[in-house]
Amino acid sequence: MSESTVLTRWLVYHVASGHAFFTGAACLIVAACLSTYTRRRGVRTARNVLVLIGGSAVIVTATPLPPWAYFLLAAVTLAWFVGEAFRKRLPDRWAFRLRMAVALAWSAAVLAEVPYHLMPRVPPLGDPALGVIDDSVTAGIGGYEAVTWTALLADRHGIEVRDHSQMGANVASALRQAEDLSTEERLVLLEIGGNDILGETTPDEFEAGLDALLASVSRPGRVVVLLELPLPPTYNAYGRIQRRLARRHGALLVPKRVLLGILGRGGATLVTIHLTQEGHHHMAGVVWEVVRRAYADQGRGDPGR
Repeated sequence: MSESTVLTRWLVYHVASGHAFFTGAACLIVAACLSTYTRRRGVRTARNVLVLIGGSAVIVTATPLPPWAYFLLAAVTLAWFVGEAFRKRLPDRWAFRLRMAVALAWSAAVLAEVPYHLMPRVPPLGDPALGVIDDSVTAGIGGYEAVTWTALLADRHGIEVRDHSQMGANVASALRQAEDLSTEERLVLLEIGGNDILGETTPDEFEAGLDALLASVSRPGRVVVLLELPLPPTYNAYGRIQRRLARRHGALLVPKRVLLGILGRGGATLVTIHLTQEGHHHMAGVVWEVVRRAYADQGRGDPGR
């Protein structure tokens, strides 16, 4: 693999995983701190470059913060940058306050975002059947035969996995898949919504469909695990919807870097998001790391990990 390919893969992962948001925030905080030393031309140039890189990174990463949070961050950052442009007219105390405001605002944004990048802890459930509602990531595509990750997972760890995935499924059509869930499926994994984002589903339609789906699968005694979707730039609304509805229905949200790490792995996909046999093997391992604590009581998981 060439160096350019490796760099491209890293950049795509860095952006789509949401890690670029932290890079952007860090650049803006450092830029604000550097403003104390902008009597030197080189420092001013470095500060301006950091502002450009930081702002661009935050925009392209599509981190689903609330709109009001982005408005506040933009207003504080713009006020600071304009103040630096007219530094000779700005009293020292106000320059300091603006720099502190930028550092504190972006630090608060980072702290608010960090929890969505931590793996959720699935509680021990004994020996539940695992129900999987998925699209063609699991179901595959016609003309390519593979042992799916659900079959591999069941075989490797001796658990019951019931695969309800369907090629072309979206959040609306997945309601039909949800109807097939039984009471024995006390652990349900949802990897759904990719076709909505790649298709023509509007945010309002996506919210209505996902809300109905989560309401259908959520019930007392059942744990629902939802894989967060990697988002293209400007698709923040879909991420906000996933996060909001996961909180509303008590679903455990797995960071988007997990699914992205599967789909972005070299040799893991055929066309866009369809898994190769290697991809199915990798996804079986990743999903087990997500759900393994549910089977800790049966000696198949290590709750200490």
